[in-house]
Amino acid sequence: MAIGRFAIVAIAAFAGGCMLPIRSGLTATVENVVGKNDIHEIAGNYFATRESFWTKYGNRRGQLLYVRLSTSSDMVSFSVRKSLVMSLQWRFCDNAQQWVHLGAPTAFVNGATVWNSLSKPSSALDRTGRFVYDAILYVRDRRPEEERRIEAFGVVEEAFDLEFEPRDVCVRVRMKTIPGGYRTKAVRIPKEEIAAALGVDVPSARRRKR
Repeated sequence: MAIGRFAIVAIAAFAGGCMLPIRSGLTATVENVVGKNDIHEIAGNYFATRESFWTKYGNRRGQLLYVRLSTSSDMVSFSVRKSLVMSLQWRFCDNAQQWVHLGAPTAFVNGATVWNSLSKPSSALDRTGRFVYDAILYVRDRRPEEERRIEAFGVVEEAFDLEFEPRDVCVRVRMKTIPGGYRTKAVRIPKEEIAAALGVDVPSARRRKR
């Protein structure tokens, strides 16, 4: 599956290569949950043919988390101008080195994928003049361990369930080149915001230890 292959490349490059910082003023907030019937407006046909995807990564109602990113600079024009591949990288903030299939690597603008210079979506501005992008965060990973195992790198992606155990999620934007590229600072999406969108409570530290 193309999304899986791209995710492997993105994860493998998370800490590697010579990456130059981008001063983008990146922010990330959870807007809501989104299901199969209303994700097209956000992500076009990106998830349209992935029927099993919703069972593996959606919540118990078959929904994913809709995240809105914003930057002070135009990341789309930057990627097109420099012919770069733009991707998102997701990690749990408390363990940034652990491999995890946590969110879609692609950002979206008005339902179009922000991928490279060939996709060329138009930049979108909010009322404050900041550039905005849509993103999809997964709720859980229900794949068995053998499907989460990446033999080429000798790692197993972490299983998670944000409905059962909300956690702080960190995301950043990367512009991939060979051998390096550009990246923003990672920003935090608080677990309380994730829990609120999912309609669940954040378990206390005492409850999680039981």
